Amino acid sequence: MASSELRLKLQRRREEEQASTISESLSGVRSFGYAQDGDMPDWVGLKVAEWLRSESLPDSRIDDEVEGQVNQWIEKFANDSKIGKRFYCRTGLLFFPWLDCEVTGGGWARELRAAIGNDLVMVSLDKRLSVAFFQEEYEYHAFYGAQ
Repeated sequence: MASSELRLKLQRRREEEQASTISESLSGVRSFGYAQDGDMPDWVGLKVAEWLRSESLPDSRIDDEVEGQVNQWIEKFANDSKIGKRFYCRTGLLFFPWLDCEVTGGGWARELRAAIGNDLVMVSLDKRLSVAFFQEEYEYHAFYGAQ
């Protein structure tokens, strides 16, 4: 077995554990498993790449000094953007890149950030719109995109 194949096998094993931990740690978020990058439309990847460029202007921003308000800000922006209660959330994992989840009430942003990290990319269940939140040096940025 080539070393690259072995590395991928080991990475998959580690990520299986991480994916399980993510799902189990979400008490206010219902998990329906994981989707692959190929399940997402091409425009999502293009939008995320565009949003990550330094010259991109966010649709909303909040100062990181108000950390206690960031989760509410994320939930309000996502709700106002009509992302829906059920959506895909990018995990950052190679083998389990998109968590298919449904939020059941308030507090879901805190749970997702604790499980996945401060940078969140979400795609609506119908895959027609996306929102993203990125932690920058002194603030958080939010972006909205639709097909």
